[in-house]
Amino acid sequence: MTSKTIDINTLAQHGGSEFRVGRGLIGAVERSVTFSTPTLQEPPVYSRLGNTNNHRELESMLATLEGGDEAIAVNSGMSALTLLFFTLARPGDHVLCPDICYGGTNNFLAKVLTHWGVTTTFAPISEWNKALTPKTKFVICESISNPFCIPQDIASVSSFAKRHNLISICDNTFASPVLCKPLKFGFDYVMESATKFLNGHADVIAGMVSGSRAAIAPLRTSHSYLGTFLPPDQCSMLLRGIRTLKLRVDQHSRNAKAVSESLKVMPEVEKVYYGTPPNKDLSFTEGFGGMIGVVFKKSVSMEAFMRGFKLIKDVPSLGSTESTATVPAFTTNWFMSEEERKKFGIESHLVRFSIGLENPNDLIADIRQSLNHSS
Repeated sequence: MTSKTIDINTLAQHGGSEFRVGRGLIGAVERSVTFSTPTLQEPPVYSRLGNTNNHRELESMLATLEGGDEAIAVNSGMSALTLLFFTLARPGDHVLCPDICYGGTNNFLAKVLTHWGVTTTFAPISEWNKALTPKTKFVICESISNPFCIPQDIASVSSFAKRHNLISICDNTFASPVLCKPLKFGFDYVMESATKFLNGHADVIAGMVSGSRAAIAPLRTSHSYLGTFLPPDQCSMLLRGIRTLKLRVDQHSRNAKAVSESLKVMPEVEKVYYGTPPNKDLSFTEGFGGMIGVVFKKSVSMEAFMRGFKLIKDVPSLGSTESTATVPAFTTNWFMSEEERKKFGIESHLVRFSIGLENPNDLIADIRQSLNHSS
């Protein structure tokens, strides 16, 4: 049986098991820094190269879940971004990126890559034709946008990239491979902050990149030298989190849908962003995950609201079993000027919720009681 015929729940239990260390139901952790091998090309050799059996088991699992030939596990989502661009970009290259994206991505493209002579145009995907230049080499997007949590028409992005012979990258962090498989839509690379839904327990920081064997080959070499190494014990922890990936994401989706529907009818709420991809394409197969963007009316005291939760945690991360909320204007997009934030609608009354695994009625009641004390 191939991975195409096996349910994702089954894959999450058995993917990569041919590399499992020892005979245990759960693989042991290889803590050795280096290994004696017949040749330097036969792994494991040296842990910094990311070629222990812990890495091989995890990367085989990740590639299977994402639908790629291979995957590379790295030490954060930002390391995945760094690995991609530091390997593939050259001075003079140009990148197209949506005008609204994760703040870390924006900062990396706008303030780090520029030092290497790589420029980026941030524009709505619908305006990329006008922003295209002879030096454009990359397009990057998110399957679900951060911080507004809007599903994107990634099929159109992939088609645009293919028409113009561009390298395409999709950040699939908010969706996970349970809901969306960008490689299936023709992307060259899919990346994720595995810290979030892939791990799902707020106790591992990791990232990943997957693609075809040819696409991953140059990254593998760079990975050896860029310091993007994920320690073997973190590989083991991430594998543990992945075992329940689909169960968790399904519940995140059910809960978020219930919470979003309740938020829509609360008088203090101006706008709710959840679900409904543009053009109703087939990018998303089983829901829209646990992320909700909510704009509250100006009459709500945001400081009192964010401090008033009994269950929901006011923290900037996401994807855990516990529900969290953050105000992007002061966390993920703090670096923007007030004028920029206003232009993109990332103002102090926008809240990004990551809906966890609690009973959704309890979460709705928590939001309701906090609003009662802040309006």
